[in-house]
Amino acid sequence: MEEKYDSISEVNLKRLWWNFKVYIVRIWEELSKYNKQETWSIEMVLQDNKGDRIYSTVPRALVQKWTPILHEFQMYTMTNFTVVDNKTKTKNGVSRYVLTFSHRTKVTHVEVPTFPLQAFRFRSFVDLQNAAMLGDADMFDIIGEVVGKEEPRDLITSKGRETKRLVVILQDLDNNRMSCTLFGDLVDQIVPHLQEERVEPLIVVMQYFKVSRWNGKTSVQSNFAISKVHINLDLEEVNFFKTRVVSAGPSSVSRISYVSSPRDWSAADELKNGCVAVKTIEEALNVAQEGPIWIAGTIVSINAGKAGWFYKACRRCLKKVETPVGTRYECAKCGHTHGVAALRYKVEVMAHDETDSICLLLWDKETTQLCGKPAESIFNEKLAPDDEYPHTLDNMMDKKVLFKLNVKAANVKQYDPVYTVMKVCDDEDTISKNLPMTLVDNNTHVVNEAGNNNSFDIPGIVVNLTIDNDTHFNMECVSSIKFKTPAKRVASGVKVATINLNQDEEEVHHSTNRFTRKLSKKMKSQQSDIDS
Repeated sequence: MEEKYDSISEVNLKRLWWNFKVYIVRIWEELSKYNKQETWSIEMVLQDNKGDRIYSTVPRALVQKWTPILHEFQMYTMTNFTVVDNKTKTKNGVSRYVLTFSHRTKVTHVEVPTFPLQAFRFRSFVDLQNAAMLGDADMFDIIGEVVGKEEPRDLITSKGRETKRLVVILQDLDNNRMSCTLFGDLVDQIVPHLQEERVEPLIVVMQYFKVSRWNGKTSVQSNFAISKVHINLDLEEVNFFKTRVVSAGPSSVSRISYVSSPRDWSAADELKNGCVAVKTIEEALNVAQEGPIWIAGTIVSINAGKAGWFYKACRRCLKKVETPVGTRYECAKCGHTHGVAALRYKVEVMAHDETDSICLLLWDKETTQLCGKPAESIFNEKLAPDDEYPHTLDNMMDKKVLFKLNVKAANVKQYDPVYTVMKVCDDEDTISKNLPMTLVDNNTHVVNEAGNNNSFDIPGIVVNLTIDNDTHFNMECVSSIKFKTPAKRVASGVKVATINLNQDEEEVHHSTNRFTRKLSKKMKSQQSDIDS
């Protein structure tokens, strides 16, 4: 008489004794967070004859007992578990209930399987790209041929652990393509198979991956230890896929090509590639979706105090360091200690175009590109008593720049008025070719001479030239006007205030802007000439 087995779908907390016949469709080890050489637990995904799946775990005390017995894609009978309820949270997207091994658990290997293995639950590329919504806990399997790769990158996680990242491009049988990001040991596993001269198709199955959507593009990525890459696996699904690929005809060139990541492109390359549309600042302030966008604007203000234009960073991972350990700094992210921290730019500026103004945060690479010198080289520049930052940063003033912004949810919801800059381009030819159409027709300043209005019209800033009929304040003086804001955050979308040179002293003290060193010196010089 054939023994009766329970179905995974029947699992609940009311019964103490369960008897299953299942395949192990995924098994892996979780390492101790205190000692990476020690296995903390064995994690598994089990599947019965109905295709239902459940999560199972072997605690540390039993790891040594079960490690040599449990193997992936093998069938077992299993009895006596402790059932744990994760309430409404599914364990790794697999199941609400977890079967936990105990000292009473019994496992027997089934030499002759009684039902077929259904190891994967494939999702098509088109299905993933068209899906209206995919949750963070939703995981799935995909199959494809590797047709492209990027260069592997070294990373340091938020917990200070060193790891790797690699992007490969997969192609399905209908020539649809999907970007797939691998992390950690999966990178080391696949890299030896990615030779550029390879002529045989490399078929991979990405098991228990999750979807990622950014800026309207869909990709997949590994999800910690549960994810696995199967390379040229000898299973029916893989063999069928490979046969279809080979039957399409032999490839006369290498099957895996190198592709450059958009992150590797310079700003000019990205703009010349034609994959971006530059927005006006007004349009940028009104975007309703997170993601990268490009804008064009002129830097009209620098918001930086004496120590507000840089930060001290770890020399290994570039994370900000604050707490000294004796005379040394210790990085809280990667744990590296060193005698002297690196100095890196972190500068807040205001950019303006004919439509609006916007507050931007420039990091080290972008600031260095715009001002021409690294932060450490200008740290010791002598400052006048009323100077707020080194003179070198003034090299950015009045520069017309294309900015690539990272629009965050806080920007969209107007919680944070400062937009982070990802890339900059100050090449004049590239800028002129990529200006928004609404700015192309208005990229020159006009002098208004109607009536008695002797004003020079600068977008967002109007400077009155009539100062007690003093003809010495000429157009040359106005053309050098630059503004610096006090060391405080400026409201998003607020244009630089109108400055009238007839303001009395009280009004000037209440102004949110003041003249730069260059204008002040020029005014003093011209006043001296008048007095003489």
